[in-house]
Amino acid sequence: MREVAELSRVLSDDDYHILSSLARFLGRRRYVQVDAISKVTGRSEDAISRSLRRMHSMGLITRSSAGYSLVYAGLDALALHSLQRAGHLDALGVPIAVGKESDVYAGIVGAREVVVKAYRIGRVSFRRLKRLRIYGPRTHEWLLASMRSAATEFRNLRRLSAVELPVPKPLSLRYHLLVMDRIDGIVLRYVDEAGDPHMLIREILEAIRRCYVEARLVHADLNEFNIMVSRQGIFILDWPQAVDAGNPAAATYMERDLDNIIRFFRKRFNVALDRGSALDYVTGQAERSSPA
Repeated sequence: MREVAELSRVLSDDDYHILSSLARFLGRRRYVQVDAISKVTGRSEDAISRSLRRMHSMGLITRSSAGYSLVYAGLDALALHSLQRAGHLDALGVPIAVGKESDVYAGIVGAREVVVKAYRIGRVSFRRLKRLRIYGPRTHEWLLASMRSAATEFRNLRRLSAVELPVPKPLSLRYHLLVMDRIDGIVLRYVDEAGDPHMLIREILEAIRRCYVEARLVHADLNEFNIMVSRQGIFILDWPQAVDAGNPAAATYMERDLDNIIRFFRKRFNVALDRGSALDYVTGQAERSSPA
């Protein structure tokens, strides 16, 4: 995406208008003809054709006999341009993390350090995506699925942040790019030594409890890779698949989340914890005293 950020500097307003029109067709048709783009943009077909040929040579779109279509590079360029025009991103930095369904980059907005999460759904099989994500698409339209995922996480983070829960603060959303406050810390998976592992797991259970009791959300994919240990405390990351506490499957997801955390602490720190007691605590059924 950093290469796209450099490349996008040579694009014109008309180019971005055309990319935007292609994004509008996502979910309706896979390829878009020049005349359809002309109707949306108001530009001549000759001018549009020249722009499309140039952007195709840059790798921002794909072409077939049926027309033109966006690829991730084109959506990256469009989303970065939109964020920069809105004043929500001044510079894109180095990659921080690369995952199965998203990449995370450092960023700057004024004097503020942020992270930019770029969804890349399509790296896992559609079957696995549909099993893990309740909002999963019914077709292989990965760009649209990434946009929906980013929007879902943005909405969930706003819900959690509204009651000051330990999650990254969402700042902006454009297409499949989500801008959030940067949190400096260590991912739990890479914490080899904890001064007091019992205190650490108590802090994690308290964070889970607060998210459930105060925001009525279950993470639904919690593990040692999306818990950040920082000087400010515990932060829980990655919320696109979260489910409402009233969802019939919420209890099952919560049990799975706890199993992942309990298993990690048992193997890494030799800390034993009863799932039943932990479940009663995080769902607010037990007294405000952590079982750890």
